[in-house]
Amino acid sequence: MNTKKRMVFLLAILMVPAILFAGGQSEPVGKKKIVIGLSMSAHTQFLTNVSTAAQRQADRMDDVQLIVVNANNDVLKQINDVETLLVQGVDAIILNPLDKVGLGGIVDTVKKAGIPMVQVNTYTTNDAYDVYVGSNEEAAGEIQGKWALENIGEKGNIVILYGVMGHSGQLGRFAGLKSELLDKYPGWKILADQTGDWKRDEGLRITEDWIQRFKKIDVIAAQNDEMAMGALQAVREAGLNIPVLGVDATPDAINSVLKGELALTVFQDYEGQGSQSVKIAAGLVKGEKYDKLAIIPYVEVNQGNAEEFKDKLSSWK
Repeated sequence: MNTKKRMVFLLAILMVPAILFAGGQSEPVGKKKIVIGLSMSAHTQFLTNVSTAAQRQADRMDDVQLIVVNANNDVLKQINDVETLLVQGVDAIILNPLDKVGLGGIVDTVKKAGIPMVQVNTYTTNDAYDVYVGSNEEAAGEIQGKWALENIGEKGNIVILYGVMGHSGQLGRFAGLKSELLDKYPGWKILADQTGDWKRDEGLRITEDWIQRFKKIDVIAAQNDEMAMGALQAVREAGLNIPVLGVDATPDAINSVLKGELALTVFQDYEGQGSQSVKIAAGLVKGEKYDKLAIIPYVEVNQGNAEEFKDKLSSWK
């Protein structure tokens, strides 16, 4: 066999495995996993619990692989994170958007790529996503407003610790508080309001300042438990008895409610949000149909029922 023929023969042999693989005859044993990218907005305790629940659900599903990234309170990083997941070839995106408006463009990018998007816990104004898994944010603010009305009365002085400004939780929770309390009862006055960026140390710092500035604060409404626990620390260190209201029902907050320290928190089902988002994202890849909204209700947590929620959280560990 001359040299030219020998080269052709060797090339033909080398090409056989590639041809067979392309034809599907040499695929590895086992079915291909559905790869889902989960983009989280921040590292708060509650969002870490959502992410952990999502990972637990993915681990229970033989055909799902979850890739988790975190934007750490940076909108541009979250956009880049999602774009990177698309380049990696994920089959679906779960987005926990940091900014309700600012993340709208990435929704269009994902949909142009032809893959499903589920939004979890928070949502964008751009509703081109497939499914939202979470709670009605206004309901949390309404629960806080009802507590203030029932326990303090039709007039009072309130200070408000906001989450990240522009976040759907920040906007919705204030809207609920406003509609349930502030709009209905003009005797209620906002002495001050400021973002604590969902952070405990910011809740502490801001509340320390408010305690120095104002003679009479009737209630502190914090939009999450991390800020609420910081605010509570400032109140206790000042030797005052100002009721503090939180949202999320984190373990720290539930224990504080049981001790009679934190006046109220609002249960937000992180296990349900995390697990459902993964189930629905995988289902969408398989062609299953879902309603646009998968709403998981908020529930008031007080001394009367806090033990029940403490047990529930323990069962999820």
